[in-house]
Amino acid sequence: MASLTRSALQRPRFSLVAALLLMLAGIGIALDFPSTEEPGITIRVATVVASLPGASAERMETLIARPIEERIRELPEVDDVATTVRPGFLFTYVVLYDRVDPDQLPSVWQRMRAKLDGLQGQLPDGTLGPIVDDEFGRVSVLTLGLTGEDYSAGELRGQARLLRDRLNDVPRVERVSLHGVRDEQVSIVLDLPALLAAGLPPSAIAGALSERNIVAPAGQIEADGASLAVTVTGDARELDELALIPIALPNGGMIPLGRLAEIRREPVDPAQSAAFLNGQPGIVLAVSMDAGGNVLSFAETLREEIKVLSSTLPPGMQLVPITDQAKIVGDQLWKVSQVFVETTVIVLGVVVLFLGWRTGLIVGAIVPTTVLGTLLVMRLLGIELHLISIGAIIIALGLFVDNGIVVAEDMERRLANGEDRDAAAEAAGRTMFVPLLVSSFAIILTFMPLVLSQTDTGEYLRSLGIVVAVALLLSLVLAVTVTPLLCKLFAHQHHELTAFAKRIESLTGWYRGKVRWIISQPGTYVGAMLFLLVGAMGLFSVVPSELMPPSERRQLQMAIELPPDNAPGETIREAEILSRLLSDNSRLPEIASHALYVGEGGPRFILALDPPVPAAHRMYAVLTLADGYSHEQGIRALRRAVSEALPHARVEPKRFSMGASEAGAAVFRLIGPDHDALRRAADVLMAELGKEPGMEDVIDDAEQPVFEVEVDVDAPRAAASGTSSAGIAEALEATLVGTAISAYRDGDSSLPIVMRAPIELRKDAALLAGIAIPTSNGGSVPLGNVATLSLRSQPSVIQRRNQQRMITVSARHPDMTAQEIVGLIQPTIESLSWPYGHRVEIGGEIEEGAEADAAIERLLPLCMVGMFLMFLWQFGSIRKSLIVLASVPFVCIGAVIALLITGESLTFLGTLGLLALGGIIVNNAVLLIDAIDEERASGRSEAEAVQEAAAKRLRPIVMTKLVCILGLVPLWIFGGTMWTSLAVVMIGGLALGTLITLGLIPALYAIAFRIRVPA
Repeated sequence: MASLTRSALQRPRFSLVAALLLMLAGIGIALDFPSTEEPGITIRVATVVASLPGASAERMETLIARPIEERIRELPEVDDVATTVRPGFLFTYVVLYDRVDPDQLPSVWQRMRAKLDGLQGQLPDGTLGPIVDDEFGRVSVLTLGLTGEDYSAGELRGQARLLRDRLNDVPRVERVSLHGVRDEQVSIVLDLPALLAAGLPPSAIAGALSERNIVAPAGQIEADGASLAVTVTGDARELDELALIPIALPNGGMIPLGRLAEIRREPVDPAQSAAFLNGQPGIVLAVSMDAGGNVLSFAETLREEIKVLSSTLPPGMQLVPITDQAKIVGDQLWKVSQVFVETTVIVLGVVVLFLGWRTGLIVGAIVPTTVLGTLLVMRLLGIELHLISIGAIIIALGLFVDNGIVVAEDMERRLANGEDRDAAAEAAGRTMFVPLLVSSFAIILTFMPLVLSQTDTGEYLRSLGIVVAVALLLSLVLAVTVTPLLCKLFAHQHHELTAFAKRIESLTGWYRGKVRWIISQPGTYVGAMLFLLVGAMGLFSVVPSELMPPSERRQLQMAIELPPDNAPGETIREAEILSRLLSDNSRLPEIASHALYVGEGGPRFILALDPPVPAAHRMYAVLTLADGYSHEQGIRALRRAVSEALPHARVEPKRFSMGASEAGAAVFRLIGPDHDALRRAADVLMAELGKEPGMEDVIDDAEQPVFEVEVDVDAPRAAASGTSSAGIAEALEATLVGTAISAYRDGDSSLPIVMRAPIELRKDAALLAGIAIPTSNGGSVPLGNVATLSLRSQPSVIQRRNQQRMITVSARHPDMTAQEIVGLIQPTIESLSWPYGHRVEIGGEIEEGAEADAAIERLLPLCMVGMFLMFLWQFGSIRKSLIVLASVPFVCIGAVIALLITGESLTFLGTLGLLALGGIIVNNAVLLIDAIDEERASGRSEAEAVQEAAAKRLRPIVMTKLVCILGLVPLWIFGGTMWTSLAVVMIGGLALGTLITLGLIPALYAIAFRIRVPA
């Protein structure tokens, strides 16, 4: 590799043009670089939905949930199966192992569909599903709300479909989904007294409609050689035509349908879902983008199309923005570009202070070249610009500039010693290449556990390690080629030290004396450092830890849970009240806008969002904060106002999270076969958590029981009356729910025509006994004559995880991390008394963090072995290699002190910062030992070699580490909460770690080589 520097110097024009072309290519790529808010990860999750109307939760569990779970569990790729069972409905999450390759996912989901399809014949009659959705992870880059105050749900739905079709034609649109759609039906509400007077059973109306309201093929004819299809049509084109359909009377004659029933077009009842936007009913359109696109340019194209579409909307309809990923990305890019410029200015300022303007600009030349070259390689590797990759470039900036600094400083030293300019340039690149290569690979190896990790967190942060590695290696090549060439062309022959460098150099004599004392008493120094290290490791136990900090986006989310027996129509009514409240700026000035979903969680618009499980009594709101208000102010205001408006509701306003789990929430999963034992244990945990002052959202997911009306049929009496249990069930369903008897065609939509009894029968349970049950002789019998009616309690929900029942308890505290909450409640968990086979699992971000840490811990020993082998290759000495590795743990001293001083918690990124510190700090040891070898080779004694090498390397070590430390300051102050922990850890670790290793390496060297210092 020595020829690389020589070749660059011998071919200066080629070297400079190649560097220029690299920059130009990077600029060209950067103009439309693919960008998103967050890195994309593989979502190895699918959902399964099944329903059986009328079945209790317990029957759903026994007859449907268990068979489905057993079939799913036959797939070896399945890690977790979590099922929510409700009366008549179940919703299952299927999570695959992280090791499943993304290319295998379609095959796995297809095999799961095949297994569940084969199960359908074994499920009870009337079961709908199971239906598999493997597009659970699609992220929408833009969500819009369509509202129209004076328009019906059907008119909004029709317009939303038109908009969806138009938006699907926009380039790079992957999919447009609709949310909060309220389907419509045509209700034939029977006038029971009129039917009785006419002597007609309901089946007469159903038969008449099904026979007359049709569009059916009737063959074809040939006329003049042309084939003409014959179609028989009698379908009504207007609702008024339905009212005119004649119904035959038993004794002859006809009577129009309108005299026997009320005919109206209305939303489906019970409603399945709805959406409210800033106080008005509406429909949400969610637009997702093809992978690999630039969300900024895509959004610009999309907005132009939306502007055109808005102008074509009927009067009174409008499109309102809800979430816009492009704005988040734009603000993010602007913010990090400021941090990048500040970091660059600081780094170059430090270099100029040490090396002067001329050499400082020479070193600074590799900064834009490396960054633009890194962008080029990122594009080739398919890495997009997002929060993680941009942060990686900023972190790498303070690291990769070290390569240029070391080479330029070495050449300055050689020129000052009188060496020839050409020889000095070649020697600087040649002699520094191996130490810099080893140092760069040491840093890269510390990120390898992250790059190779198969967890979701590892995949989310993987680009951090890759981008840092690319930047370091590219800067190394530039440092040993372009930097020596520029130094040869522009550096002074005998450059005098700058004033600042002279101050550092003036410390050399003092430092040499301290090194002499250290190597004369190395055991004392090492012992003192070990004492500090043990103390620092103990202090880590009091540092709060969390997986990821909350998101900084200017939005909140709020889950609202009403009593589980809330009727769907009542939930929608209360949602409308809540939406008007959220739109009232006089009562909630903190909220600028909102979208409120009923019965569903809406679209996934950020990667970490897991929409709530659908339920008729639940609402979910996405709220945008008004300017000038903080997240905490918004949360407090929402908690107060919504609790006053809906005192019977459970309200959880909170920030969005960066990780898959909710930031700061402690999650306890109580698992076992005995539901009553789980319920008692959950009550104990919640009571104990509630005792802690300030504890918020102490909740469980068990919900209170609900009542059902049990119809106990007297089989002999029913048979004697000419009916049966099946006939009674069918009659009740037709009366209470309605029977779809035909279809009403409205343009390209087909609405079901549902025949039902008056709504009064569904409002009063006392009237059920009087419902007429048709008999086989054409008459009817009151339900109360053939059955006994009673109220029975049943679970409103049954939660299952991996084929066992479960209750989940969760809690948050504004001043405590999830780990601290778990530590607080741990004695209570250990004291629980319950039957064998029951257990408590810790979930949420603690479980996710433990999985991520475990993945790194498995790979870290291999990376340490790799580092050892590199040092062994460089030095050819086991003792020297062990000295370098021994310096790594001491970075913990400065890191933990910095965390305690700033009050920051140790996040997963902070842990990665600790690992990176190990790779960075060994650079000090590598430079010192390499210099010691040079001094030994020049004939100095061991003691003199250690002292002179330490003195010679003091200035470049201080300079490079000062560049790293100050380069991280903008990231710490302005980079956002995600990077704060990492920046604090690295700043503290580098600052104190450098001071420690400047003495530790000479001490360890003196011990390893038994150096004696002459008196």
